[in-house]
Amino acid sequence: MAPTAPAATGAASPAAPAVAKGEGKGKAAAARSVGLDLPALPPLPGLGLAAQGQTRAASCKRQERNVVAMAAGEPAAPMAANEELTEFVNALKQEWDRIENKFAATTLAVAATLGMWSAGGVVSAIDRLPVVPGLMEVVGIGYSAWFAYRNMLFKPDRDAFFGKVMEFYEDIISG
Repeated sequence: MAPTAPAATGAASPAAPAVAKGEGKGKAAAARSVGLDLPALPPLPGLGLAAQGQTRAASCKRQERNVVAMAAGEPAAPMAANEELTEFVNALKQEWDRIENKFAATTLAVAATLGMWSAGGVVSAIDRLPVVPGLMEVVGIGYSAWFAYRNMLFKPDRDAFFGKVMEFYEDIISG
């Protein structure tokens, strides 16, 4: 049976014999850890030290190529994002200039924000109660089933429901 202590201390690395003997604090300590005094990872199974070195060198080259490719393509992306942002801001300014009663629009936006925040607080408080969330889920499932039975199951009911929806939509659109 092989001893487990050398693998845990990093004896498989080239610097491990120096660490095990207590010699050489420079390269041995740097190879063993990166300033945290952690043991080195055990070597990958099935690969020798030469193969590990080649794998590390190849992965460094791949990273280097990726960095160069990303740096070459980088200027195009911020320009496109900047143009989209500029278009959005200009459209927002045009819509704001079209509004006649800016005070009412601002008040409505603030009231909607406060209402959503308050509703979130109420839902969060209800969700913390022990029995209520399960009860609310059952009520929601029951109402959904009743709604589907009443408005979606049979063709005449479905047509009447879609007629009501379209009428409501036309009322909103016409103003």
